[in-house]
Amino acid sequence: MFYSLLTTNGCLFLGFSTAPVLQQSMNMYYFVSELKTFAEAQLYCRATYTDLATFENTDDLDTLQTDQVTYTGAWIGLMETGNFYWHWALADRRFYKDGEIKYRNWAAFEPDDGLNQDCVIMTYKGQFQNTNCLDPFNFICYDVNSPEQRYTYISFLYTWRGAQRHCRLYYTDLVSVRNLDENNQIMDLIPTLGFAYIGLFKDDFAWSDSSMSSFRNWDLLQPDFLGECVALTDNKFWKTELCGKLKPFFCYRSECLSFTNTMCALLTLIIISSSSIMYSVLNVILNVKCLDLSDAYDQ
Repeated sequence: MFYSLLTTNGCLFLGFSTAPVLQQSMNMYYFVSELKTFAEAQLYCRATYTDLATFENTDDLDTLQTDQVTYTGAWIGLMETGNFYWHWALADRRFYKDGEIKYRNWAAFEPDDGLNQDCVIMTYKGQFQNTNCLDPFNFICYDVNSPEQRYTYISFLYTWRGAQRHCRLYYTDLVSVRNLDENNQIMDLIPTLGFAYIGLFKDDFAWSDSSMSSFRNWDLLQPDFLGECVALTDNKFWKTELCGKLKPFFCYRSECLSFTNTMCALLTLIIISSSSIMYSVLNVILNVKCLDLSDAYDQ
């Protein structure tokens, strides 16, 4: 059996070199070449590691790049549940303050229950309307690396998925709207009588470990709903597959310490460290903890 160990940024982790230091921890991804059904892979990962792999961004997926083995078709921890929820495409938990991930500015009688109306546009009045994801609209991208121009209105007509790919390629992602102030800033970019896609979408997929991550990376024409479980394609995009198929799979092990344990460890560092280190450690105590987005789902 072949195993491959890969890492990605996670929650808080304490490490030591010549002196105590603080750094972000790492979730560790393990590739298992043994062929199993989704359910068998899930049991194996839970018994041996933490669970089937969960991803929060493209950086996580980039850690899966290696020349050692082909990962095409490997199970990941995403599966269809039949329970639909609204999510923001930008899944980074640190991006949202308390309550911001649930901000909505629906127009009257929205969202409606129209068939396949699982994506959202903002009107020139700043209100949200759900629409078919295949309808072509202009869209607004968000760029985390450009504080001077965080929002960019794109006048091309794309489907929601096409708009998202464009935003991820040239910016960060489709825009999230976290509060009324941002709602007004984004609204001002939309021409009179116009509409634009934003990053809000609805689906019925959930992670095996109950993670609230809204990150999705579907391949073209996916999900096609020919199966209820999700596997990688050869370009790190995702596709649905029948859960009974035999496939290799990715597990992960969570290295995220509980905040209580982190506090104890940090206090220990304060005791054994110099006063110059103490202030940095205290600052971390006040500002860093593993986040729980238990309110991230919105039916």
